[in-house]
Amino acid sequence: MKLSLIFCCYNVSKYLDGIYKWLCEQPYQNIEVIFVEDCATDDTKERLFSLVHDPRMKIIENPRNLGLSESRNIGLRHATGDYVGFPDPDDQFDTNWLLEIADISKNNSINVIITGMREDYETNDKLEFSKDIISKFSGGITRNNIFDALVDLEQSFLLGYMNNKFYNREFLIENKFSCKSLALKEDFEFNINVFSKVDSLYILNKPYYFYKKRTNGNTLTSKFVPEYFDIHMDTLLQFKSLLEVYQSNLSKQSEILLVNRFVRYFLSSIERNTSKSAGLTFNDQKEWIESIFSNSKYNYFLERLDLITGKIKIIECIFSARFSWLLVILGNIIKYLKANLPILFAKLK
Repeated sequence: MKLSLIFCCYNVSKYLDGIYKWLCEQPYQNIEVIFVEDCATDDTKERLFSLVHDPRMKIIENPRNLGLSESRNIGLRHATGDYVGFPDPDDQFDTNWLLEIADISKNNSINVIITGMREDYETNDKLEFSKDIISKFSGGITRNNIFDALVDLEQSFLLGYMNNKFYNREFLIENKFSCKSLALKEDFEFNINVFSKVDSLYILNKPYYFYKKRTNGNTLTSKFVPEYFDIHMDTLLQFKSLLEVYQSNLSKQSEILLVNRFVRYFLSSIERNTSKSAGLTFNDQKEWIESIFSNSKYNYFLERLDLITGKIKIIECIFSARFSWLLVILGNIIKYLKANLPILFAKLK
């Protein structure tokens, strides 16, 4: 069984030696590796050409910077393996990962193989702490019991990523799946489409994919994206529609998940609106919050705020009372924690 690994490479020069060494030392040898070089501004291109001499590996040069999604599409068009994965070149992986993926993929009827993850939080290349992310489910999942598996996978944040999955290549081709370029959530949008068509999937419930969350001693804060909330809500509503494909009457557990995701995205957007790059005054931020509360598009979530659980339960009353001014203040507190205590913030999430 041949496995194709597509690495989209943009400004990842410092990580290429490590990933190349890992690939060359893999106990599972029947692999195809495609590096898609996306016109990096560092020496990624030069480093790739100096490293890659293994006949199982090749480099594709984009004519211009095309972005992650189109680079993945290009890699997929060149792939010849039975299963294809899209790991990130700046992450790391367990030595047994490909061996077990290959063993599982002998049953060629499996559409998607999902792997557990380990999140490594690093500051200035020093590991601060790690946490394993695994599902309650393990082994083969058929269409008959996929609903509960999807809820659990999203609950544990394993559903949305593409990097911890291997996809049956023929399944992707037959259904004409491709990655769509978005400012955010490109992986999630792709997987929503994929999981709407799957007949079977397999959960390799071991944290074999090491997702590196790095800070430079500064923050975990991302740049301001005006469409942040809209994109996240579009994917959340798509996920709700996906669940309804498998079960028209949503379970209590799935409703709790949906409402908590809504609050999480809402709160994250409020925090991002406090940044200088957003250019919003205190009153502007209040008005934005009030516009969300008054938008009927979000009634499903706003009418179920009593389903808020976990650590954010303590602020349910603020959302329920619609205290927009207090939410702006809360957004500033979150911004401070992210900027000054990023590791603590990551642990509290």
